[in-house]
Amino acid sequence: MKIMSVVGLLGGLLFWLVWPVPLHAQAATTASLGVAYRGHVQDYGDLPTNNGVIGDGDLLGTTGEGKRIEGLTVELTGEAATAGNYSIRYNVHIQNKGWQAATDNPLSWKNNGDFAGSQGKSQRLEAIQLQLTDASGAPVTDYAVEYRVHIQDYGWSQGWKKDGAIAGTAGESKRLEAIQIRIVPKFTGSIDPAVFKTSNHRLGQTQFKPENVTVSDGQLVITIPAGTMASGEVSSTALQGYGSYEISMKLPNAPSSITGFFLYAAPDYDQEIDIEIYNQPDGKIMFTSYANGALTQSLTKDLNFDPTADFHHYRIDYQPDFIDFYVDDIHLTRFTAGIPRNPMYLMVNAWFPDWLAKRPAPQTQQLLIDWIRY
Repeated sequence: MKIMSVVGLLGGLLFWLVWPVPLHAQAATTASLGVAYRGHVQDYGDLPTNNGVIGDGDLLGTTGEGKRIEGLTVELTGEAATAGNYSIRYNVHIQNKGWQAATDNPLSWKNNGDFAGSQGKSQRLEAIQLQLTDASGAPVTDYAVEYRVHIQDYGWSQGWKKDGAIAGTAGESKRLEAIQIRIVPKFTGSIDPAVFKTSNHRLGQTQFKPENVTVSDGQLVITIPAGTMASGEVSSTALQGYGSYEISMKLPNAPSSITGFFLYAAPDYDQEIDIEIYNQPDGKIMFTSYANGALTQSLTKDLNFDPTADFHHYRIDYQPDFIDFYVDDIHLTRFTAGIPRNPMYLMVNAWFPDWLAKRPAPQTQQLLIDWIRY
């Protein structure tokens, strides 16, 4: 898998990590960054065994066994970490003790391989924070740390947190049973045309304009200006084949429009795999495939959350004999017939179809994209 931060000023570089491959194009981010971690788990002791570690996104702990995580160590890997440019800091809430450090002061947290928690005391971890800092102690601008925890009675219900947010509970006596941690690159600079290109054409009721695609605060932003049905679209510069495609995004609140994350090759209906979501709080999600000029599969489902309120992860796994669709790591459906066979472009847009009401957004709305990876 490779992870794509499609922006920068100087061109793209690929770096191999334990989990993703980040694509960066900014001089300040010319070295790779990953994460490795291990922990102490009730009845199992140190995991992985033999002083091993697990990498970006791997699961530490258990689910369905009622076992508490009692402590952990986290450290950065890759060229950037070796050069001393980045640190990962983490703070835990421990049964009967509370937070090990102040939640608003990352410089007081455990750092790069320090042990956080307890051993031999049968005390559970109840919450955790993680933050990336640079050599001066300031939050980094070109990477984010994402993490999610499996909580007693709540499971994975909190979803992914990032950059200092609290994952877990404090004051509810709920144990952390599992955790996943990963590093993702942020959007910086401007769009790199070697990786992504912006569109300038009409689709349905929408005119896509390059000026409606920008980079701000580490995110790719597609804007729907107030009182209009104009918007933006980006497309991978290169054709893509079989693989896994994932995006983290927060949708605009613009009823009568949809957001698309999809693979496509002209002409229309010839080769296409779609995730499309209605841009409204009670949004539905549509999964669709086209091959050889015809609709081959289509399914619409209700989302059990407001896609305009927060970031969620949407994923397409495209293989020769199936297409799988995921939302927030939950498998929602599989297509096994009518699968496109030719390379396609990876695309993202927000647009107003002809088959929905003609209702311009009364206020400016934005599709916010944290990252895209494939």
